Amino acid sequence: MAWSKLELALATAVGLDIARPGTSRKAAMAAVRAIGRGTVAATPVIGRSAASIAAANPISAGVGLGLGALATPPGQALLESAAERGAMDRIRTQQAVDLWVYENITRPAELAGDIATSPTFVGQVKTRAKKKVSKYNKAVKAGMSAVKSSKFSGKKGTISNAKTAFKAVNRVASAVNRGKKVSNKGISGTIARAVRRILK
Repeated sequence: MAWSKLELALATAVGLDIARPGTSRKAAMAAVRAIGRGTVAATPVIGRSAASIAAANPISAGVGLGLGALATPPGQALLESAAERGAMDRIRTQQAVDLWVYENITRPAELAGDIATSPTFVGQVKTRAKKKVSKYNKAVKAGMSAVKSSKFSGKKGTISNAKTAFKAVNRVASAVNRGKKVSNKGISGTIARAVRRILK
């Protein structure tokens, strides 16, 4: 079990290094009892000058009294309750950290995953991804294909000037769409025949 701050402070004041790896609680308690017994055995000898020593070194006197008190059964009970309290505080802190991580990281990620895989969301994404192509755009595409496979805009299978070809296709498709008369000869006739199949 880890040492509490109180235990570390008291041990440091006495000169015990309990923070060193390998120091057990049992060994530390034995050392505290030995120091307490030594204090009790030396009391008659030191008793005469206790007042002057306490006045000169109030911190040392307080530490000695504290160690003596900790060596008694109520002092041991106090150390044990402090250790239990420290363990409970560590558990509560860990639970609070775990709860924060769950509420702020884990749960939002789960919700985002649930939303992303829901049928409504997937359907919306697919609907937006499949943009409907208008009849006019299909007609323009058919007109460009007709120009490409004709002899009017360069060799068959190529378009020498795409800008001019698109302008001609757009003009003819617009006229056919509005129901206007279009020439059946040359590039206009080729485009008109391809466009009429779609814009009926």
